[in-house]
Amino acid sequence: MRLLKRLFILGILFLTLSPACDLGTDDPVDPGDPRDKFLGDWKVNESCNRGNYIVTIKPDDSNSSQVLLENFANAGPDSDDAVGLVVSNSIIVSSQTIGEGWTVSGNGEYKQDGTISWNYSLVIGAFQEDCTAVYSKQ
Repeated sequence: MRLLKRLFILGILFLTLSPACDLGTDDPVDPGDPRDKFLGDWKVNESCNRGNYIVTIKPDDSNSSQVLLENFANAGPDSDDAVGLVVSNSIIVSSQTIGEGWTVSGNGEYKQDGTISWNYSLVIGAFQEDCTAVYSKQ
């Protein structure tokens, strides 16, 4: 009986003094800023005869889910930036006015080859165009 009692006490001590197994932490892994892949200068090739031009995508410092698109639709470097909401691999540009009264809206999707494929609407005065564009990183 005495031996059994000693073995039991040794077993308890062994269990309490042994290091526990680390099954991981409950801390979520920080995937980084989802906007990062979109940031920078992009060469644009589009279908609406607006030519080839450069769009600069910058983070919106006032909203961590948004980006600013400078020269979107070739509106000109002095026009208002278009505002886009980043959701996973997409930028959503809700209907807004840029340039000289242009209304734009659309969606850009980041592709595996590092390009952004765009479908957007451009309204200038009474004239509306539905455009497609491919952005390639500069």
